[in-house]
Amino acid sequence: MSTIEEALASRNRVSEYHVYHEGMDHVAITPFLDPTKEWGYNRRRRNSQIEDRTYHQRECGDSNSYFLHKPSLLFRDPPRTLRRGNCKNGTPLCLINNKAFWREWSIQFSSNLEDILDPRGIVKWEHRSKPNNETGKNDYALKGHKVRTWRVWGESGGEYHRRVNARRKAVREEGIEKTPAHEPAFADESVKLKWTSPMRNARRYHFEYAGIRFWWEGTRDFHAMDNISAKLMPLNHLKLIAQPTHGEKMLVAHYVSDFSSKKFGKLLVFDSAVTRLLEDTCENGFATRQAVAHKLGETPQESDLKATRIHELIMATAMCMIVGEWEKRMAIWSIMMLIVTIGNGMNIANI
Repeated sequence: MSTIEEALASRNRVSEYHVYHEGMDHVAITPFLDPTKEWGYNRRRRNSQIEDRTYHQRECGDSNSYFLHKPSLLFRDPPRTLRRGNCKNGTPLCLINNKAFWREWSIQFSSNLEDILDPRGIVKWEHRSKPNNETGKNDYALKGHKVRTWRVWGESGGEYHRRVNARRKAVREEGIEKTPAHEPAFADESVKLKWTSPMRNARRYHFEYAGIRFWWEGTRDFHAMDNISAKLMPLNHLKLIAQPTHGEKMLVAHYVSDFSSKKFGKLLVFDSAVTRLLEDTCENGFATRQAVAHKLGETPQESDLKATRIHELIMATAMCMIVGEWEKRMAIWSIMMLIVTIGNGMNIANI
């Protein structure tokens, strides 16, 4: 029996998420299957399935789905935001920054993140951490971005941009120039997901939280019930392992890549394993609520589990790995196609 099959057999609480492309840059993470984005989807079935799909999206609500939003700003690289819900306007959970060549991902949490971000999904200029807008080596510092007087097609926040410029025009006509006061904001927590050893293990990243060591790494393991696309991509799957300070290693999450051009893959989060980690750390009194629920013979609230920082961190790092590994594959594919194109051009020139 494979590792994933053993985990599924021994754990009775598993959260399953389907990870879909949403436009060019965004990612939708939902527990509901979208037949229109699955591999081998038949367009003739669209009319019969569209009603069910709409119903699922409506029922999904804010608690079960997630959305990874990537703001677009010319000549700038603002961080992604992981949001709760099935759209880019959902409640923001954290900011996700990444360094060049996927060496490191920085995940920043803040209790007032919703007030810090503007409708573009970008940190407001007045809430930048430092007056010079430099973060330096401060992991908790936030970088803000002004609303320009001009905007190119495709940038985020078109309506917001028009409102801001209309307000600026009205202020100029009144002859009163008012600069918003600088109200610096900082992240409450910052976690770094680091590439362990690019040369030895190209798909291993690690991070630490609450005294627990976590690492994502590649795996060829997948469940026997997974579709054929999982078998066609054995080198693309991932798993998350956790090891408490005084405990054994445990499988926390498992990701199976998909062959569909509209779907990244399927993510499994083992809630029972997450619960054990939370009981070890006693985060936010979760262990106490679990004990009371168990004593009364009640099922612990799933929303309690998903509202914890560890669960949010698992989802955030999963998105870092899924998007990062996909971007690596696309980069390699582009290089290969470029080499083939150059080679064909040279052959034609020699004829």
